[in-house]
Amino acid sequence: MRRALLSCVLLLAFGMDATGCAAPGDVQVEGRARQVSPPPTAPSLPSGAPVSADAVAVLRADPNIDAKVKATLAPCEGGQYPLDQRYTDLTGDGRAELVVTVLGCPVKALAPGPLGHAYAGYVYNLRTEPPTRLLSVEEAGVELLPNTGSGHDLAVLHSRYTDRDDPCCPTDQWITIYRWNGTALVPSPR
Repeated sequence: MRRALLSCVLLLAFGMDATGCAAPGDVQVEGRARQVSPPPTAPSLPSGAPVSADAVAVLRADPNIDAKVKATLAPCEGGQYPLDQRYTDLTGDGRAELVVTVLGCPVKALAPGPLGHAYAGYVYNLRTEPPTRLLSVEEAGVELLPNTGSGHDLAVLHSRYTDRDDPCCPTDQWITIYRWNGTALVPSPR
């Protein structure tokens, strides 16, 4: 056993392959390890971008949010708040803004997705204390959709439902594009 161990040590010391030098049950050296390249780095967030914010707290703290909207800021049956929140740079300053759409809790028999219809949307600058509201759209059937491509546009999808419409399929839909003009998000001419 000592000879086998001494042979393995000498082989390793001289950089030779030591395959098969271990005694049964011991560690067996299989040769040099392959070089592994490091994983690709994740894309960095914009400078100063928050990793997350408590959208419910931001909405509750805003004194100008409609009382009906604030009343819906309670968890739905599964414990999930009826919100869709995203972070994207809409102002072009390299820092993400909070884009939040307030939804209704689903009606079990009607809702096709995890949450019900949207009825308010807001954009906040989180770098100020308290956060500054840059845009608000308080109407039934509204959804805020940030541009995921190259650009800083915000699409506001308006959906109009009638009593005969299925939850999936509103009677009428149109989009308004908003762009930052240096001081505010304004509708973009078509």
